[in-house]
Amino acid sequence: MMHRPEGRGSNRWFAGSKGSPVMVEDALSYLDQVKLQFGNQPQVYNDFLDIMKEFKSQSIDTPGVINRVSQLFKGHPDLIMGFNTFLPPGYKIEVQTNDLVNSHTPVSSTPSSGPPIQNNQPVEFNHAINYVNKIKNRFQDIYNFLLFFFPKQTNTGGNYTPALTEQEVYTQVARLFKNQEDLLSEFGQFLPDANSSAVSLQTSRSILLLNLPKKPKITGKDHGMSDVSKHSTSTETMFFEKVKKALRSSEAYDNFLRCLHIFNQEVISRTELVQLVIPFLGKFPELFTWFKNFLGYRESSHGESSHAESLPKERATEGIAMEIDYSSCKKLGSSYRALPKSFQQPKCTGRTPLCREVLNDTWVSFPSWSEDSTFVSSKKTQYEEHIYRCEDERFELDIVLETNLATIRALETVQRRLSRMSAEEQLRFKLDNTMGGSSEVIHRKAIQRIYGDKAQDIIEGLKKNPAVSVPIVLKRLKMKDEEWREAQRGFNKIWREQNEKYYLKSLDHQGINFKQNDTKVLRSKTLLNEIEMLYDERQERASEESATPPPNGPHMTLTYDDSQILEDAASLIIHHVKRQVGIQKEDKCKIKQIIHHFIPDLLFAQRGELSDVEEEEEEEEDTEMDQDGSKKHNGLPGRSPTKSKLLFSNTAAQKLRGTDDAYNLFYVNNYWYVFLRLHHILCSRLLRIYGQAEKQIEEDSREREWEREVLGFKREKNENPAIQLKMKEPMDVDVEDYYSVFLEMVRNLLDGNMEPAQYEDSLREMFTVHAYVAFTMDKLIQSIVRQLQHLVTDDVSVRVTDLYLSESSNKATGGTLPTQASRATAEAGYQRKAEQLMPDENCFKLMFVKNQASVSLAVELLDTEEENSDEPAEAEVRLTKYYVGRYLNSDSSSPELREHLAQKPVFLPRNLRRIRKCQRGWEQLQQERMTKGSSDKSQDGSSELKMECMFKLNSYKMVYVCKSEDYMYRHTALTRAHQSHQLVNTRLHRRFHAWLDTWAKEHVTSDMAADSHKWFMGDGQEGLLACTTTCSPEVLHYLNINKYRVKYKTP
Repeated sequence: MMHRPEGRGSNRWFAGSKGSPVMVEDALSYLDQVKLQFGNQPQVYNDFLDIMKEFKSQSIDTPGVINRVSQLFKGHPDLIMGFNTFLPPGYKIEVQTNDLVNSHTPVSSTPSSGPPIQNNQPVEFNHAINYVNKIKNRFQDIYNFLLFFFPKQTNTGGNYTPALTEQEVYTQVARLFKNQEDLLSEFGQFLPDANSSAVSLQTSRSILLLNLPKKPKITGKDHGMSDVSKHSTSTETMFFEKVKKALRSSEAYDNFLRCLHIFNQEVISRTELVQLVIPFLGKFPELFTWFKNFLGYRESSHGESSHAESLPKERATEGIAMEIDYSSCKKLGSSYRALPKSFQQPKCTGRTPLCREVLNDTWVSFPSWSEDSTFVSSKKTQYEEHIYRCEDERFELDIVLETNLATIRALETVQRRLSRMSAEEQLRFKLDNTMGGSSEVIHRKAIQRIYGDKAQDIIEGLKKNPAVSVPIVLKRLKMKDEEWREAQRGFNKIWREQNEKYYLKSLDHQGINFKQNDTKVLRSKTLLNEIEMLYDERQERASEESATPPPNGPHMTLTYDDSQILEDAASLIIHHVKRQVGIQKEDKCKIKQIIHHFIPDLLFAQRGELSDVEEEEEEEEDTEMDQDGSKKHNGLPGRSPTKSKLLFSNTAAQKLRGTDDAYNLFYVNNYWYVFLRLHHILCSRLLRIYGQAEKQIEEDSREREWEREVLGFKREKNENPAIQLKMKEPMDVDVEDYYSVFLEMVRNLLDGNMEPAQYEDSLREMFTVHAYVAFTMDKLIQSIVRQLQHLVTDDVSVRVTDLYLSESSNKATGGTLPTQASRATAEAGYQRKAEQLMPDENCFKLMFVKNQASVSLAVELLDTEEENSDEPAEAEVRLTKYYVGRYLNSDSSSPELREHLAQKPVFLPRNLRRIRKCQRGWEQLQQERMTKGSSDKSQDGSSELKMECMFKLNSYKMVYVCKSEDYMYRHTALTRAHQSHQLVNTRLHRRFHAWLDTWAKEHVTSDMAADSHKWFMGDGQEGLLACTTTCSPEVLHYLNINKYRVKYKTP
């Protein structure tokens, strides 16, 4: 029975019933049948997997598997019969009509003195394991021999002939197992016949490898990771880590290491090691390629291993080169390392003195893998891959032709020499390995390419009998040269077509990604998310710095650098609007006015004029409206085109067009914001294409001027080197017309008269790698037209426009920057009305600022959400806003009332008395300050206000700023304090003495008072210094006090 190691190091369950391995697809299909049959009984499916796992772990044998599977699938004969596919030869399950299951097992054979006769009987895996362990325990030397012997007998190719016959194998093993009849008899069971040699030997080989020592030693003692790292580089260590992660099984990884161990012990060859690790690394091409390169293993074009071992001169120094630690060598940049001086250079017999002078023998290319380098390389596009593939094919064909031509020249030289020789000299003439040339490799490869497997015989014939073989081989080489050059001419046409087709596309490395990403960028959701994210970031920063309020100001600023581009953008938009059948004529008229009048007014540009066609359409509309009685398309009364025609006739923004340092203010909703963002993107891309066209015109004129001055002639347009080399087709468009042709191409693309692929190719020819920004111009204009349709049909958007027009008459929508403060009240009222108009949408504050030649658009997302905590009721907030609005607005009261209040204000009498009294005290205080010196000035400076407070615009609630303070006092408070100081002080002193006398009566006796008075006066106290105490009454702060003075006597 055959067991093959799979990709994860595990063994297959069974071989096929005819000895052929079972395909993975068959096993998966059978598992699907089991899962489908027992869909309601998942335990049966799990039990089946457990049976397979137990067999894999060698807990049960094949008859045990048959018995358990038959019991598990009882009542399902199709599954039981299907299991025969996975049974080894000799085993079979039969299901009778009464659901009885019969199993057939093979009969074991007994070997004779000669090679045993095999009847395709299977060998149990457990039996083989026990047999190998028995040999290993008894004879270690014989076990090592089997490790060396079985790899040579394994089938590694398609038509493989074993090195020894069955009789020779049995004879050698019998010599080893002398006086060991039991081992010899058991060995006969593993000898293959003519049909199953590869299977049994491969099985034995796998068994022997799996029973290698678990921990192979390097030099007789164990080495830790630190010792191993001394003998390996970081790349090799990383390779083993990747293999361990890829295999995912410690058992499979151990088996892989055992294969390397027996290769290090020189038990198997390099080719056999590669074949042995295919089950482990075959599913990982990158790891397998690195491993083969590390070994120096090469495969020829015919699928067989190369002659690296049979031709040691080609790879004589490979092992030495692989032992060099390039990471420790001298560096030149990040890609080159210098060979150490101890490195022995390989011999090269074909070098001339010029070769030795100019060729590099010191610096080696040292690759930097992605894990070791921080450089991020861009992925090649499909068009670049086409160009690279063409170049590779051209190079390979050139190498083949040049190699073949070099061999022809060498053999022609030999043929000329032979023609000058006699017959005897020709018989004695022999060729060496170079075959008359200077290289042993070039001519051998040329002959191998033509003759294939017979190349070695041809080479031997050229060496031994050149007089006969050289003419024949030379004729064949020349025939192949003609054939290949004819094929090259055909390939050149194909390569030229591919180069012309993909050259410009391969240079445009941003075009493909730009088209994919730009579709997402132009979405309304993306544009709204962008500014909302900026708003959230600002709020988060403000919340982290709780001491400061959220800063005001624009969240983004857009710049319009050229007002002339607005005309081109307007022409493209209107061109597409005219051809939209889904937009009503009245809406189209409004859209034209927005594009030609309103947008230029906001951007301080000159208004566009309506074309003759549009005027005719408006006249037709007037006629239709007169006939239909001023009805809309839905039958309702509508606004006449005359009124819509005068929609933006009188705006304050129109008067500011020629003024510098001016601004326009516009509060908008989501639709207006998205439209203006898309309009700015369109203008910026048109300006970029226009700038590139101007740059190419300048370069072309500079080049022509240089040709006229230096070369003395003017070159025609078709004499361009790129056109002469047929790298691109000549264009019928002059450089000066690129931009106008581009605009016409966009119109054709919008109308469907031009294919997108043709449009992109034409753009690349004109603007090269800078053309990608215009690839999605049609999608951009279509998005703008959709937003314009919302602006003229959506109710909120129309009301936003009407609010702007009404506030424009109140001078609340902008003016000159120096006088902006005078319009603060009106602009605040405009903002409040706009916020009330858009309660369920975002409210954006747009400020168009003109500064010299450029116009900037500042966009700010306003905070219109009201906080619910510590806020009054909604009605109270609304009334508060209304009151504050009337208070701030000076126009709320009539002029007559303001004049009357100015002449005779209305005040309460008590307030008049208080304020007059305060005014007298203030005048007196001012006089006192005037009489004082400059010292009071510093005091006045210290009395500046330090308290800070803020007002919330939504609720007008006043909030005091932390860590700010101030104090207040009346101007007459100091004078009144001086006047009342004696009375207050006397009253407080009297109150204190009354409390003290009451306390003394309750707690102090007369004796205690007398003793205290004596101690205080210093009379009759022993142990104290002699002193005299005197008492003198005084008046302090309107109070009578006693002042005591003590005088000590000198001894």
